[in-house]
Amino acid sequence: MKKSSIDANLIKKYHQDIVYNYAEYPTKDHWSLDFNGEDKKKALVKWLSENQNKPIFFYVHIPFCEQLCWFCTCSKVITKDYEKVKDYLVYLHKEIDLLFNFLNENKIKLNVETVFFGGGSPTILNRDDLKKLVDRLKSLFDWSKVVNFTIESDPRRVDEDRLLYNNKVCGANRISFGMQDFDSNVQRRVNREQPAELFKQILTKEVRKVYKEIAFDFLIGLPGQTTETIGVTCEKIIELKPTLVQLSLMAYKPWVAKYQIQMLAEGPLPDFLERKELLEIIHKKLSAGGYIRTGFECYSLPDSPMTKAFEDGTAHYGASGHQTGGPVNFIAVGSSATSNLGDDYYSQNFYDIASYKKFLDQGKFPTFRGMKLSKDDQIRQHATQQLRSYFKIDFKNFEKNFGIDIKKYFSKEIEYLDEMIKDGLVVISDDGIEMTLLGRDFSQNISNVFDKYDPPTKSYNERLATIKKAKAEQAKIQELI
Repeated sequence: MKKSSIDANLIKKYHQDIVYNYAEYPTKDHWSLDFNGEDKKKALVKWLSENQNKPIFFYVHIPFCEQLCWFCTCSKVITKDYEKVKDYLVYLHKEIDLLFNFLNENKIKLNVETVFFGGGSPTILNRDDLKKLVDRLKSLFDWSKVVNFTIESDPRRVDEDRLLYNNKVCGANRISFGMQDFDSNVQRRVNREQPAELFKQILTKEVRKVYKEIAFDFLIGLPGQTTETIGVTCEKIIELKPTLVQLSLMAYKPWVAKYQIQMLAEGPLPDFLERKELLEIIHKKLSAGGYIRTGFECYSLPDSPMTKAFEDGTAHYGASGHQTGGPVNFIAVGSSATSNLGDDYYSQNFYDIASYKKFLDQGKFPTFRGMKLSKDDQIRQHATQQLRSYFKIDFKNFEKNFGIDIKKYFSKEIEYLDEMIKDGLVVISDDGIEMTLLGRDFSQNISNVFDKYDPPTKSYNERLATIKKAKAEQAKIQELI
């Protein structure tokens, strides 16, 4: 690999084998398994009755894929048996009905502005089933208020005609593709082959005309990725000109997904230093290609909604990546789906479909864990969100939102940042804490300073033990169902 301009010693100094992306804070491993469907009901009534006009992001999880991607740690079911999909849809509709019947009983209406179908691969649904699902949602809330409707799409399973159908008949106006990488060797080694030419075929003038935003998910840390191959992939991205490019660092978790080991058959994965070198090349290439960095993992075109939101201060980083419109209030349905109500509550549905179905057959919300955030959790959540979305913490913003002197509140954390200041990663002024251009490549490490549950002083073994303990507790819950 080409030598990075970032000091290798600096990269080694801040290396962590387990690092969090802070899509949520506190992270899921610290949510309570005692938080159940009844707790979710109380949370919905309390929060929604007090925040009737706040915009809602409505997420629908379709967990099915026809082929396993070896890098994937998402909640999914691999099948080519469409009857399994249809059976799941019966229960998905049950959950939707259960939710909206409960809201109607409590005279609560949702102000839904964003709808997102994720997976898995939602494009596994046939046209009729997709339309039935959309029509059901349209009957439950005012669809005229929906500004963004995204359908995650597998480029191997759609063509121009299907994308136009999704727009004209179902109303989708935004597409998100799991691009991952365009190098053929990398694609082969992760069991997901989809050449750039395939994207050219489906992203026609007609498709681009009706979709206001086209997003590519770009995964870093895959086997075979080098600065040379990444550079070529970036050139192909620039040629295809998606509105938005969202980066993710591949999570290698063989204790969760044993099949990931198959990626090591021809050699190791890029290490921490090499991943930083890859990110540096991506930044240089995409910036030179006209993209603006609008978050740690996000690049968007100058005239895109994300760039405008970043400049206006209404961007937000969360479970579905970078979003426009300020803090996202998530209500989610489907197996494993995660909801968050403001900065007050988190909840998540069961991962496994059998448990998901069993609770719905009993007329219960299929909630298996959640959390009511304390004031301290909310303050720290806000800090990590500010850092991940805007690379800074604005002291006045904190005083306005929480009525606290943030410098006093985070005195220990600010003291810990001294070393990062000396290393040129962070600058602290009377106005706030801000990452330098160099520091932006370490935003996860900087955010970690404000994590009370898993602080930077926590060792790899301690972090891994926390994760494994959470998994073991989940397994016990499954046995009791």
